[in-house]
Amino acid sequence: MKRHTFTVLTLFMVTGLAGCSHDEKIEGLKSNEILVVTLEITDDIDVEEIRLIAKEGTDLVKGDKIRNRRKIKLKVPYKGEGTFTICVYTKTGVICSLECYAEGGYRPGLKLTNNRFETVKWF
Repeated sequence: MKRHTFTVLTLFMVTGLAGCSHDEKIEGLKSNEILVVTLEITDDIDVEEIRLIAKEGTDLVKGDKIRNRRKIKLKVPYKGEGTFTICVYTKTGVICSLECYAEGGYRPGLKLTNNRFETVKWF
């Protein structure tokens, strides 16, 4: 019986920890009240800023925090449903995605290639 309890507790802890990524949390909100967008940049561009613009807020990452990172996660509080846009600011201009439908808890993945956004993962 002890062995069974230990196995169940271990599985619970591993499952719980795997599903909770620190960079996807916002204090005081449940995971289904947060929109997290992962942006992969494959273009060789000098990024000054990336913004996630949504109905309940904006998240931004400045260029000095991007440096050589090619995958960036942005998150905002997001209860219910609506749309969001990602904008990448460079020294020569701005590249924005089309508005994308989302609900709280969604974890979409976008890729910026040849100055165009492509959806690579949804939910």
